[in-house]
Amino acid sequence: MSVSLKFAVTIGLIVGSMALGYFARKQAWASERLAGGLMTFVAVLGYPSVGFFAIWALHLKAADIWLVVGGALHIAVMGGIGLAAAPLLTRDRGEKGLFAIASALGNTGFTMGAYVIYVLYGEVGLGLASIVQALWMSAVVLVTYPIARHYSSQPRPTGRSMAHLMIRSIFDWRSIGLPAAIVAIGLSVYQVPRPAWIDRLRVVDALMYLILPMAYFSIGLRLHVSFVAPLRKMIVALAAARFGAGAAVGLGMMYLTYLTPWPLTELRATVWMIESFVPVAVTTVAICNMFALRPREASVLFVVNTVMYLALVLPLVVWIFR
Repeated sequence: MSVSLKFAVTIGLIVGSMALGYFARKQAWASERLAGGLMTFVAVLGYPSVGFFAIWALHLKAADIWLVVGGALHIAVMGGIGLAAAPLLTRDRGEKGLFAIASALGNTGFTMGAYVIYVLYGEVGLGLASIVQALWMSAVVLVTYPIARHYSSQPRPTGRSMAHLMIRSIFDWRSIGLPAAIVAIGLSVYQVPRPAWIDRLRVVDALMYLILPMAYFSIGLRLHVSFVAPLRKMIVALAAARFGAGAAVGLGMMYLTYLTPWPLTELRATVWMIESFVPVAVTTVAICNMFALRPREASVLFVVNTVMYLALVLPLVVWIFR
């Protein structure tokens, strides 16, 4: 199968899964409540499993430390930008938290950024993209879970600081991705061989093609087209955050590495820049479902932001980085 055909198949799978979820809800074949359970499975077990096996297979080098640290730091910086900008866009408490999380989390994984890099640069690029993802789930737990708890409509203890919520999030049952990432990094650093049956049975591929349609089907279940117009200001602002501010922050962080003995150059710099301004992550929708943080609006923002990326930004990415 050619690279172009693989790209077409993936886009078809994404669009088809969302459409199926949307029509399943419209035809009353499936309840919208199903999305919460499916997305919790995706975020708590699906993504951490794929990340665990992928990180374990890496051969980390000293020069790649900036990709590892940068991936997590970029989430924190973008989350801060989202929190600062949110009050300018809405007075709704839940929407403020939603915008901050959507600004922070980019779809750098196999459902968008990493796959784009694979199309352009093959397995070498995909490996570097996986390094960027190494601490991604850890940053999700430490940065976005506390934001979700703070702005969620779910009952929570009053008078608790953001620092307390951050510490509590580490020990939340939904935070299994954090210890999984730490264990996987340890296995990689100490070069513990990954069992051969993982490759022989293509476990990672199987998980990817299970999780991808499940995630987008769940988004389709939550998709309400009527929410697009009321969210138009946030849609434009999110595009500016993800595609404009994200690229600017990524470029600034890349140039900071030139102050060290191991700057990001050539393919590593290219991979880093592509990953810095990808669209909103699917995990944003998963988190909003788990914490009851405007999940319908989250699905709309994700879908519209992804379509804007595919239609407007991706052609530019291919033209610049071809």
